[in-house]
Amino acid sequence: MIYFSIDYRSPPSGMGQIIDTTQPEKVLRPDGQECYNYILVDYGSSDEFHWDNSYIGTKYFESEQASQEGWAGPVLPQIFQFLRDSKVTHVHDGELAYEEEGADDNGYFPLDRWIEIMNSYL
Repeated sequence: MIYFSIDYRSPPSGMGQIIDTTQPEKVLRPDGQECYNYILVDYGSSDEFHWDNSYIGTKYFESEQASQEGWAGPVLPQIFQFLRDSKVTHVHDGELAYEEEGADDNGYFPLDRWIEIMNSYL
């Protein structure tokens, strides 16, 4: 399964990570250092961008408006498309699972249901 795991920790943890359960959890980067085999997804202003070497890659959605508002709303349509393009099928959002219908017992929403919920906040 390829899923997007929402991360509610404070920066620099990003918005979340794309995780492919069919792949190894950790891999070696070209420089020989071990890192998580996940794609970090984050957003914010251009001066807030950082490459996190803990992950194999970073997808950053630059938006001054999102940075000023303090949430991903202004870039959610682009994030939705990126998740689809990355073949994500589910979103793990343990917090939202307590508030909204559609998650399984482990807090996984089908991607389309999670997008529907997020769109209701726009």
